Formats: sequence, structure tokens, C-alpha cells
Amino acid sequence: MKQQFLVNTADTFRTYVFENNRRIVPSSARITVYRPGGDVLLVDDAPMTVTTDGLISYALSPSDNSAPEVNYRAAISYVYDSIVHSITLFYDVVRSKLVKVITDDDIVAELPQIKDNGWRVRGVAGGGSLTTIADPELKRYEDGYFTGGVAYSADKDETREVIGFASSTGTVTVSAFSSAVTAGEKYVLTRSYSKEIQRAFEKIEERIMRLGKRPELILDPYDLREVHICYSVSEVCKGFVTGEENFWWRMWKEYEKRAEEAFAGINLKYDASMDGYIAGSEESARVNVLKAFRE
Repeated sequence: MKQQFLVNTADTFRTYVFENNRRIVPSSARITVYRPGGDVLLVDDAPMTVTTDGLISYALSPSDNSAPEVNYRAAISYVYDSIVHSITLFYDVVRSKLVKVITDDDIVAELPQIKDNGWRVRGVAGGGSLTTIADPELKRYEDGYFTGGVAYSADKDETREVIGFASSTGTVTVSAFSSAVTAGEKYVLTRSYSKEIQRAFEKIEERIMRLGKRPELILDPYDLREVHICYSVSEVCKGFVTGEENFWWRMWKEYEKRAEEAFAGINLKYDASMDGYIAGSEESARVNVLKAFRE
């Protein structure tokens, strides 16, 4: 999906670049931005920041984002292995964004069986520090499995955000506890389904765009709440599938079907005039998704 930035608000344009199906780390990068619809320069060959993991970024000022329009053109040149490469990306400046209004708790409440499949893990630390919990028993989980979730120390009665997880050592990195984690401390890790929620959100945005509509012009995200929950549960179940016709395979297909049915039947409050609210004739001009598909 294209990046979006709020009008008159500072933000950062970010992207990765890839070669041979893997993310690469350029030695340097520069950006030129053109206003929509032509070759009028907004940013002229400015240097970008490159992080150690390959993320390249450029800080956009409020004045850079002063005009709400679609398809700003970002021409990026970057150096990799002493060779200059180029890519072109597009982004939008908008008055509002379509936002997510569901959480992990909504996913688990919809399908409680998720709790029994690695959503919450209890254990005893083999060691640690102010910012880590180490347990060899955690090596069976993939890198990043708990990232974005929370870690609870029963001995300290403290809960902290999980910043990272390394499978090779079974080490969870967290925001600092009040004291170091030591061997024998009991912990509870609760993972986050933020990745699945994001994938489901992107699927919804793509479907809206296929209708010829713009997601940011939908003013009430709660219109899409049921659809988003069903798509998210579908994504979670898909990740648990190990073979056809098992429980998770059936739930994947079932919730995908529920999402499709919910999406087909909703009316979306759509700001066709792009003024930030629904009024007048727009009250009768809501986007009926099923009707739009048939058309």
C-alpha cells in the first residue's frame, strides 16, 4: 500500500529496497519528490538516512505536506555495491486516515481456541537482565514470535512490552524491569497478532481501492470493525495450518467467508466531497459495497 501523510503534519517517508528477493542495505540514498500531475519539484535531490537494517528514510516537513493530493512521486536513487540504482514510489497527502479499531483481545474473544495455540506462554527463566528474559524452552518459537506482545514477571508483579525475540538463544528483549531477571523467576509471555491484524487491514484497503474508492475518505472505521475482526482471525488461523481439513484450516476458510459476507453487506460513510465530514446529499451517497461490486 502507498504511504499516507496527514496534511500540514511533519512525518517520515520510509522504504526498503530489495534485490534477488532479499532486503539490501544501500551505502547511500537520495530522494527527489515531484508534486502530483507533473514535474514541479517539491524536494530536489536530498540525502536520505540509511539504517543498519537497510531502512531508507526522509523527513517531510509540514510545508512538504501542505497540499492534500494523491500520487506525489518520489524518485529515489541509491548506491549498492558501488552501483547506482533507482526506484520510483508514490505517496498521498490526506486530511484523515482510515485507522484500525481492533486489538488482540478482539481476536481472542472472537475465537477463544487461539489462546490454546501459543498465544500465552508460561515458563521459568534460566537467566536474564533488566531488559531480557532467557529460557532455552523458548527456542522452539520463530524469531520475532513474541515481538509486540507483553512479558509479565510473576516475581516482580510487573508487565513490560516485548521489543524483540531471538529464537537461537530463547531470549526475549523487553523494556526495562525494575530489577534484573534472575534464574528461577516465573514469567508469562503474551504474543501480539499485530502482523495478522495489519495484513487483514491491508486486504480491506485493497478491496476498497478495487471498488474505485479511497480508504482515507471512509470517515467511520467502526463500519469495518466486524470485517476486520473476521479477516484478522482468518489470518491467524492460516498461520496455524499444518494440513488440509484440520481445525485451523476449517477456521481459516470459515472466517474468510464471514469476512467476505460482512464486507458485501455494509454501507460505508464516504466523504466524496473530501471536506472531512458527511452532510447534505452525502447522507444518501454512502458506498454500498455489494452494489458497487455488481456495478
